[in-house]
Amino acid sequence: MDQALLVGLSYKESTEETENSLNELEHLALALQIKTKDKIIQNAKAITPKFYIGSGKVAEIKQMIAVLDIDIVIFDDTLSPAQLKNLEKELDIQVIDRSFLILSIFAERAQSKEAVLEVALAQKMYMLPRLVGMSSSLSRQGGGSYNAKGPGETKLEMDRRKLLSEISFIKHELTKIKAEKQISRKQRIKSQIPVVALVGYTNAGKSSLMNSLSSFLNNTSEPVLEKNMLFATLDTKAKRLQKDNYPPFILIDTVGFVNKLPHELIKSFESTLSDVVGADLLLHVVDGAYFNHHQIDTTKEVLQIIGADQIERLLVLTKKEIALSKPPIDEDYIYVSNRTKENIDVLVESIYGHLYKTNRIQLLKIPFDQGQIYSHLKENNTILETRYEEDGTYVKVILTPDQTIIYKDYIINNKTA
Repeated sequence: MDQALLVGLSYKESTEETENSLNELEHLALALQIKTKDKIIQNAKAITPKFYIGSGKVAEIKQMIAVLDIDIVIFDDTLSPAQLKNLEKELDIQVIDRSFLILSIFAERAQSKEAVLEVALAQKMYMLPRLVGMSSSLSRQGGGSYNAKGPGETKLEMDRRKLLSEISFIKHELTKIKAEKQISRKQRIKSQIPVVALVGYTNAGKSSLMNSLSSFLNNTSEPVLEKNMLFATLDTKAKRLQKDNYPPFILIDTVGFVNKLPHELIKSFESTLSDVVGADLLLHVVDGAYFNHHQIDTTKEVLQIIGADQIERLLVLTKKEIALSKPPIDEDYIYVSNRTKENIDVLVESIYGHLYKTNRIQLLKIPFDQGQIYSHLKENNTILETRYEEDGTYVKVILTPDQTIIYKDYIINNKTA
């Protein structure tokens, strides 16, 4: 494993917040088999244009590299192309930043065609202004051995024109995928099936919650991957769930968020994150045992960036079974345990309460020769009562506003029962 020195600059936030960010950076590095040997923080009033940090701190880092036998230096913020070039020249070692690290993790974890293309686009957008600055780092033989999957030594001969051409090609491919997903989304809208999206920090328990809800609602599809790992999965997973004869909904699990998520990644993952933007309800999943309010704020910031901050959001805390205290949160939330299934039933009721609060109970009279209508209602709605009379089947059922219009000719006196 490469030995890394992590570098943070505290100028906008408190030293404690910078320390927390460096701890997260350590976990990110570990996800790529990079071990943190030491961390260093500089307190300053502003960023230094040449090195990001002060020249005195650069000299201190140079000494630490020699003493600790460091292979790679990782900065907790995104470095400009000039800063990257200057630092590599001064330190004579491989230098990367948080954005490069996160992009590299995504490159290793991407599996579907869509995710692979989105990661490749983000990497190339990141590399475009940095080709010259990173060339010495990526081709270095005596320094760190780590190179990202994608833009590495084999990419060094790329000229700007070729890189722009590849970016254009990937965008074209993603546009086709986006169009296909748009057709699928329109079909869901046409069939009146609402979408619930799981959002939140990476490793907060979103996949576990998806499996808990699937199990509770007797969904027999294969469980999604659960792993104690940052960005265990990048691909959107979707399941059609339904409680008894209640209306169904689509539950999707999306890529997790993290502090200081690279702008290139958010922009490139537009296709994946469009699932969030098109949702009817967001389940904001938070680790309730190792609570960190900053993670809630980070998720809210990303939701605002992608234009999903106006969607109704339900806060869900996980790991209730091992929590030692009640988290200090001002907003309402539901505390669940994916292990013991405590309060999963409460969450399901809340989901339905949010999705179908405009629904109404209607009494329908369905002629015997229209049996397909009753079959459709039985499969997709909550039927409260059924009775068979000489002139037809009388059904008391919960309908959405759109269904009320569709079945208006069968509603008795067009009033609730």
